[in-house]
Amino acid sequence: MSSPSIRRSLLVRCGVGVGVLLCVLSATVYLLVESSLYSETDEAIKETAALLANQVELENDAITYEWEEGLGANQTLVAGALFQFWNEKTGSTSRSPGLRWRDLPKFTGVDGAPLMRNIQLSDGHHARALGLRIYPFVLEEEVEAMKARGTLVDRKTLPQILVVARDAEPVHRALQHLRWILIGGSLLTLGLGYVLIERAVGSSLRPIYELSGQVQDRSSHRLDEPLDLPEDLPSELTGLATHFNRLLSRVAAIRQREKDFIRHAAHELRTPIAGLRATTDLALSQNRDASTYAAHLQTCQKSAVELGELVKRLSALARIGSDVAPAVLEPVELIGAIEACWEPFGLRAEARSLGIHLLLPGDPLTAVADPALLRIILNNLFDNAISYTSPRGEIWIKVVKADGRAEISVRNTTGEEPIDTERLFEPLFRRETSRHDAGSHLGVGLTLSLEAAKAMRGDLRARSEKGEIEFILSVPASDRDEG
Repeated sequence: MSSPSIRRSLLVRCGVGVGVLLCVLSATVYLLVESSLYSETDEAIKETAALLANQVELENDAITYEWEEGLGANQTLVAGALFQFWNEKTGSTSRSPGLRWRDLPKFTGVDGAPLMRNIQLSDGHHARALGLRIYPFVLEEEVEAMKARGTLVDRKTLPQILVVARDAEPVHRALQHLRWILIGGSLLTLGLGYVLIERAVGSSLRPIYELSGQVQDRSSHRLDEPLDLPEDLPSELTGLATHFNRLLSRVAAIRQREKDFIRHAAHELRTPIAGLRATTDLALSQNRDASTYAAHLQTCQKSAVELGELVKRLSALARIGSDVAPAVLEPVELIGAIEACWEPFGLRAEARSLGIHLLLPGDPLTAVADPALLRIILNNLFDNAISYTSPRGEIWIKVVKADGRAEISVRNTTGEEPIDTERLFEPLFRRETSRHDAGSHLGVGLTLSLEAAKAMRGDLRARSEKGEIEFILSVPASDRDEG
């Protein structure tokens, strides 16, 4: 079954609408013209009937039709006229010369009232006719004469039926001609209208076709590019295109998250895999005794444990910004977590002869955080501090509680001028590494840490001064330490 077509639907509906409109207009024009023509004919018939009604006279006790006398005024009245009188008392009839021996239909309205109707003449022509009952008029002199003769007659006793007709064949032919003109004109208008509607519909649907082409192109290989919306895009499509662009931006964000996740995973896996490879290379470089191999295996086991922890952290990364699996916030003993995270970095700091200052409070401090995300942030901050601290420089790690928040400060010397701290959190941004032990950094650690902090309802900010840089992680503190 074929899909519904907007184009076909518009053409059919517009065609039907135009057709109905043309039919209504044609019928209206026809009825108005018909009414006008018949009104003129009917008025002429009524005038003739009024004149003829005054031509019936009671004279010498008999009915006289003055039009038969052929007087001057009557010649114009009689010429070409079609009328007929019936004497209802005697049954006699009188016709106009135009009828010859043929009769008109005899009719009147109710109780002899005037009635106009269509009739057909004996020659087959269409005609309009008026039928009514009339009574002869009586002059005053005739009334006096009848009184003198003692034969006074009431004119109401001498009713006459008068039917006046007029050949309507010219009107009928004119209306028939008008019908053909209206039908032909309507068909021609409908055909031209269809062509114009088809072009108008095609022009109106062109933005939809263009938009559809862009959507199809995006669906194949350019999902992260928004649609190009022309300035003349119809308002009916603007909302749809705007919402689709928002959807594309969400798709682009998801794809970017996938790329970022891959970069984050590579960043996290780099250190333990490098250590594991170095240990195995060293163990295989020459024959060793069992105790040495056991020591190397213990190192490998430790690296495997670290890789297991990395898997947990990568799972935590996937939860950042996700509504399906949000960060799992729970009470975390902050001092122990910091000491556990710092332990593997101590040897690196010692190897670089760095001064380490752990300024931790003596009392326990509990934060509300996701343990895996917190470990990711601390690992990145400690790794950056050791990598970017100037030779024989110093690192300060400080923890305080203020206004219901736990703040972890990691500050180190750099020996450099102040830098733009906002750029530090941009993806793939890397500081100049020629003077630091940071050549293998990918530039995603701080971006990841900021996202993780926000996922835990916290914040991560940086402050740079001449020769120093400080990162401050703020997370909600638990109330269990109070009282």
